[in-house]
Amino acid sequence: MFRAYFFVLTFLLTLNLSADSKWGNSIQKGFETAKQEKKYVIVDVFADWCTYCMVLEKEIFPDPEVSRILDQFVRVRLDGEEFPNLRKKYSIEGYPTILFLDGDGNFVTKIAGLATKEDILSISKRILQEPDLESFLKTEIRKDKENPHFHFRLGLLYFQNKEYAKAEDAFQTSMQKSKQVPLVRENSFFNLNLIRSVNGPKELAVSSWKEFIQTYPNSKRLITAKLYYGISLKELGDWKSAKIILTEIQPKLVSESDLSICKETLAQIEKGF
Repeated sequence: MFRAYFFVLTFLLTLNLSADSKWGNSIQKGFETAKQEKKYVIVDVFADWCTYCMVLEKEIFPDPEVSRILDQFVRVRLDGEEFPNLRKKYSIEGYPTILFLDGDGNFVTKIAGLATKEDILSISKRILQEPDLESFLKTEIRKDKENPHFHFRLGLLYFQNKEYAKAEDAFQTSMQKSKQVPLVRENSFFNLNLIRSVNGPKELAVSSWKEFIQTYPNSKRLITAKLYYGISLKELGDWKSAKIILTEIQPKLVSESDLSICKETLAQIEKGF
């Protein structure tokens, strides 16, 4: 009797370990695997104290139909409390949150709160129908042409891939369609200006940054906008104005990379090149 009980217990433990082994705990390894296997990544972001997270883990994910479709993704499970940068990057406001990402870490979509079986199946099927994120976003745009979020995300994808002309078109479209969504409009304008700083006439970059600063004086990105405005002025040849702006914002810069760029640009101005 004891041996039979021990066998059943061992079998159940092995079964649980096998099920758990489908979920990795490294987002970086998840991205690497996704690239190698040409898959999307699904990330279960949980917290130990979250009751709904337990329901998702113990009841929803083990469902045979859900498990089969999730086998077509690279699975990662992360304690959100240990990854504040992840929460910030993907705007995670609560638990559980299921993220769908591509192998480059680009955001595809997410489910916030307790997902139902039907939620997971329908969204997963939509994603798996598309060969890549660009195709997915274009499909979503065809379904909902007036949604600025999809145009914005398409712009980010093109920007990341250095397809600047396509990115500029996508951000301009996002701006046109986001009159009722101020934050998307602001973010689209900011990224559009970044493209113009990297790949465009310097006169246009200068005028565009000036417009952004005047339009969004309370923007959280105001200091960064002034940084690139100053750099654009310097590259246009207006060193005096560039020096005034960069000297003003230098003590306010938080990012090490931004501070380094600011100091380097000021040094170049001082040296006369």
